[in-house]
Amino acid sequence: MATDVAQKTSGAAQKTANQAAGIGAKAANTAGQGAAHAAKVLNEGVGNAAGNLAKIGNAGASATQAQATLMVEQMYSIASGSSGGGGAAPTASFTSADQAAVIDAIKPAVKQAVDMWKISAHFSDLTIMAVSAVGAPGCLDGPELESHIRIHPKVQSLSGLARDMANGIAEGFSDNFFLWQNAVTVPGLPWYPAFAAFPGPIAPPMPNVPMPLISCVSARASKIMVHSEIADAITQALPAPLSGETAFINRVATGLALAASTWLGSAQVMNVLGHGQVPSFAPPYVPVGPVVGGTIIAAPGHLMTAPSLNPIIV
Repeated sequence: MATDVAQKTSGAAQKTANQAAGIGAKAANTAGQGAAHAAKVLNEGVGNAAGNLAKIGNAGASATQAQATLMVEQMYSIASGSSGGGGAAPTASFTSADQAAVIDAIKPAVKQAVDMWKISAHFSDLTIMAVSAVGAPGCLDGPELESHIRIHPKVQSLSGLARDMANGIAEGFSDNFFLWQNAVTVPGLPWYPAFAAFPGPIAPPMPNVPMPLISCVSARASKIMVHSEIADAITQALPAPLSGETAFINRVATGLALAASTWLGSAQVMNVLGHGQVPSFAPPYVPVGPVVGGTIIAAPGHLMTAPSLNPIIV
């Protein structure tokens, strides 16, 4: 009897244990599925977040590219002489009214300065060999432009940052103009055809054949013909509050460069009086001969007929 009760009790316990094990396994399986689902959700969330970040990054890159494109278009507009904007933001106190006043003053001031320069400019230290005239760098003399630009009444009427900007333009362009002038040469130009075979022992002063000033080559011609080089010179001459006015500086420099390029091609070098000896002249056997070791009369007037340099600042 006791044995039967023990066996029944043992069987019941075994059944209960098996049921508990089954419930535990089911719970573990459910927990595993939950963990897998949680991991899946987490992975999807991370993936979505990464995708969103990538989309945001791509949008940012596109915006940056659009901004860069806009800046290039603006700088191209400036280099083309347009009145459009671009470059650094204007200084708060250097207003559009100041810009208009500076342009209105600097255009006639530069014109007047170059007109004054033409009165005094002249060639010197040239050597004449037969038809050719030769001059080394430095053979073109002339006064500096800065003081003539600064004393113009319209520049004198400016004040504050507008006056500082005009003075910086005067200094920068004058410095570059001097660098161009100081490198001008006369590279064996055929100025005196009559001196190839002159019928006399000495050739008297005769004017040269007129030629464009640009034919007198200067190694520093880019200083007045390339707008970026003029802009750099102006920027260096300006006080710190104005050196960031990139758009306006480029606008002025472009106008000056275009005007200088046109002027160099249209200005004529004239009335350079050359003379010299004819060593081989020995009539009646040698009735004519070339001028050898001739020179010129270094006097103002060689560029008096040149047109005005009118800045094309728009």
